[in-house]
Amino acid sequence: MKRRSFIVASLLSLLGIGAFSFIQWIGSHGRAKALAHPKFLFRLCDRSTIRMLGRAYLKLKPDETRDDILLNDLLTEKSRKIVLEKEDISSVESQIEKRVKQDFDNKNVVVVQGWVLSVTEARQCAFFSILNS
Repeated sequence: MKRRSFIVASLLSLLGIGAFSFIQWIGSHGRAKALAHPKFLFRLCDRSTIRMLGRAYLKLKPDETRDDILLNDLLTEKSRKIVLEKEDISSVESQIEKRVKQDFDNKNVVVVQGWVLSVTEARQCAFFSILNS
């Protein structure tokens, strides 16, 4: 193989690998964005209010200001595997909704800007505010 052919083939291979990785990243990022939507709150208020609640929660909990920390707090080990394996995200969303209900039942709530939110909802708002800033 000539040197020139080798260099061209190598560059095309690297571009292909990079493009594949980028497509994978966009797909997983889109699934993560789906988890950042607190379903009930989106029925009550608009995106800017959700973003405001998320920012206020992050001020209360500065140790949770990274999106990967919030995502780990929102997902169980089983649901994290579902997100990574590109399975149906609706089962993960229903698990999060159950956690919201459990938070209220167990009085695991936080008051953010006058809103009484479950900790899971507040984390979803924070995750939403980070992803949509």
